[in-house]
Amino acid sequence: MLEEERDCLILDLDKTTHLGRNLGELLEWELCAHEVYGDSGSERPVQRWFGERVLVDWAQPAKLVRYLGSGARRWALPGMHYLVWGRMASRIPSLRQLAYRRFGPDPTAAVQRRPQTVALTHLATADESLLLKLARRVWRRHAPDQVVSREDLDWVRSRCPGIEIILSSASPKSMLDVAVEELGADRAGYSTADRINSGNAKIEQLREICPRAFDPDANVVAITDTGYGEDHCWAEHFTCVVDINSPTPFAPIVTQASPAREVHSAIVLTREEQRRRDDGDPGYLDARRHDRTPREKVELDREGLHTLLGDLLAEINRLAARMPARPQRWDVAYALTTLTEESRALLWKAASPAVEVG
Repeated sequence: MLEEERDCLILDLDKTTHLGRNLGELLEWELCAHEVYGDSGSERPVQRWFGERVLVDWAQPAKLVRYLGSGARRWALPGMHYLVWGRMASRIPSLRQLAYRRFGPDPTAAVQRRPQTVALTHLATADESLLLKLARRVWRRHAPDQVVSREDLDWVRSRCPGIEIILSSASPKSMLDVAVEELGADRAGYSTADRINSGNAKIEQLREICPRAFDPDANVVAITDTGYGEDHCWAEHFTCVVDINSPTPFAPIVTQASPAREVHSAIVLTREEQRRRDDGDPGYLDARRHDRTPREKVELDREGLHTLLGDLLAEINRLAARMPARPQRWDVAYALTTLTEESRALLWKAASPAVEVG
């Protein structure tokens, strides 16, 4: 992807730079713990539940009760809302169809907005210097899960002199400030309580902070995990899109107006996985990968894709032709999403057990 000259590298944060870790969400949980336990509770070895979110310090029972109570008051309703309309709907077709009916043609952004607003509003009450300290703590704690490092981006700069590296994330400013510092990026887009930088909003913010990325002749690589498909719109704006360690890869189909010429999907190892592999551990892959084992590289060109997806592509074109006249039709959006997901499934089946499609 980076053997030729590139103008910009757009890089998501969270589950892109760290396997399975949403750093902005973890910063919110870190603040919740700090407000009750203080530095002593956060720094000592303690149990952490639910994906490192909830800190359980049995040595301080009174504070533990207060901590769990305040967390429940803040997160019970938003958490249940996201569990039903985000997690469960992504696995149950009938519930997902109902989500499209209820929230419109982009239910993912609508469902995520509620917990994101709760977290960002709470973070806005804290002092910025405290948030920076907590953000650095989160970054250090999850170093073994890191997928993209400063050394990686230094290598990119050596191969593509003059490239501009921009982080674009739904996480808050303090987390992005630490990420820019740790990775050596040039600048970053982030969320505030008033403006959530997610989905199409990322494109709008990127136009503001790096307008040259959208020049007709710009040569841009955009890398993300695109969890739940929230960054799939990137394929409509950049010449090369890449999903890494993604549960919902980019579809191999874009509109005719898209500048995209390459779509890649790959598994990239964490620091801990690299260490275990180098030590000769045959089970070096993290259990969170659900046994998606990398083995070889597969490439499909336009002709190969058309052979694989011909009938499906015709149906997608038929539906897409109806969208401009009915942009708010949830049923058309749902059908189009279902078909594009079928195209990804066909692609992965054809590429199995490979992990990269270019």
